[in-house]
Amino acid sequence: MENFALMNRQVQYKYLPQGNEQGASRLTSQGERSPPCSSQHIKEHQLSYPQTPTMKSTTYSLTALAGLLALTHATPLPAVVVAPTDLALRQCGSQWYNPSSYACRAGADSNALCPVVNGEPMEECAGACYTPYRYNCNGTDLSEKPRKASGTFTLTASNPDQDFSGQPIQASGNHFWVGGHAATYCPSNVGSICSSFPNDMTLIGNGYMATVVPGGQSIYWQKDGAVAFTQAHSSSQWNLSYYGGGIAYEGGGYFGPNGEDLVTCPVVPPGGNTTAWQLFARLAGVSFSSSCVGVYALVHDQNITAGAWQYT
Repeated sequence: MENFALMNRQVQYKYLPQGNEQGASRLTSQGERSPPCSSQHIKEHQLSYPQTPTMKSTTYSLTALAGLLALTHATPLPAVVVAPTDLALRQCGSQWYNPSSYACRAGADSNALCPVVNGEPMEECAGACYTPYRYNCNGTDLSEKPRKASGTFTLTASNPDQDFSGQPIQASGNHFWVGGHAATYCPSNVGSICSSFPNDMTLIGNGYMATVVPGGQSIYWQKDGAVAFTQAHSSSQWNLSYYGGGIAYEGGGYFGPNGEDLVTCPVVPPGGNTTAWQLFARLAGVSFSSSCVGVYALVHDQNITAGAWQYT
């Protein structure tokens, strides 16, 4: 992330190491990052989620999660007020800040600053900054939202700073894109079932495309962070990094296979001549160009079981 100079001090906001950011990041009173949870802490209370035996696994820790829930601490403010020379700056208590990078929150730390992430200011809960797409706040404590265990849903992109905000996330060319149309196919020999599917909707479930084609279609993540899905009648996963879908939260957002934040990049689709916004996860070790922007994928529950015969 970029550095933002505040009057009389420097505050820097950074993501945690990829795959461990979990929608939160702590800022100390000096604007420095506090150390992450140690491996010793992680060993104390392990909580494992179901894994695919042949692919990379993810082990979560109750202790680590407790640390993550409070990892983004609001930036405390100094007592001395100095008038800014930059007229774009605003005042929060005794501190001046750039409203495009921070929001002033009144909470446990009195007036404090929370960073703007993906075009949206983080909320404040007892001195911690958090995204409501991943966490709930009861006024004093943060807790992870319930994860979706069943059912189908659609996704929409959210980043108020971008023109594509609010557009549906669609499946096409075995990848996912912000905006555009879903690419589907239904053979004529299956009869009237083709007319029963919704028009232009990308419907997914927990790790799969919500289709009726024999054998189904699975979701997976490629080595460059791209989220992809298998072709019909094939189990091949090209450039496979993680098998299975991302983490979907009830009434919240959709994140990478280990809870990574999502990013969208301008890419020319195969056979196309103009760029479109392709969806990726910030997987560990993967870097993205400056043309890519962060995005939240919002989960919308649906009461239908299939969105198409197959996606292509």
